[in-house]
Amino acid sequence: MKGRQIERLARKHLLPVVPEFAVRGALVYRRPVGDLLYALSFETSSFTSSRICVEAFVQPLFVPEDGLWFNFGARLGETRRDEWWDVDEENPDPTFAAIAEVVRRDALPFFRQLDGLDSFCDVIPRWASASRKKLKSLQSMDDPVVLEALGYADLLRGRKDEALRLLNAAVDSEHEDGEYANAERVDNLQHMLDLVQRLGLEAGQAQLAEWRAQTIRTLKIEAPT
Repeated sequence: MKGRQIERLARKHLLPVVPEFAVRGALVYRRPVGDLLYALSFETSSFTSSRICVEAFVQPLFVPEDGLWFNFGARLGETRRDEWWDVDEENPDPTFAAIAEVVRRDALPFFRQLDGLDSFCDVIPRWASASRKKLKSLQSMDDPVVLEALGYADLLRGRKDEALRLLNAAVDSEHEDGEYANAERVDNLQHMLDLVQRLGLEAGQAQLAEWRAQTIRTLKIEAPT
């Protein structure tokens, strides 16, 4: 399926379920856009255009990124076992109607659990530390991606000491990967640590606001009014 087809079908079937969301191509996202992006992303199989997957995810927009990422998300499946949807391209409406029901059943409660920075910072550590994983993409609190996102979120919440602890732990975790460390992430983390330690919490928050604005521009989604 092509992006325009997905956009048309998403408008028809999903927006009645999530009326506060907007559609841009294969992305369905909640408005207004704040610090966290609540969205559904449609992807076509590389093997056949008649198979699609739907990712429900929450993306911290203040983390510098050039695109969408799904660490805080999960694929939606009708049976929760099969994550792919087979679409009859001659009659795709039944499949998209079924997807809309799964969005109502699974995605909306998921978004509510992570609604706002306070909920995000409370729930994600519990999910990451659980022995039975709620999200396959969320493996551990030792993951520098998780530590970075939570550290920046705590800066925005005014929790400076906890934020610095998490950001230092993220740097240490990246360094443990040796030659496979993400150099760009380490540079961003070191920059933020230096900024907050030299100039204070507000300087760090201003940098996060700048990164968030850049991510919104890159993703071509609307900023809050």
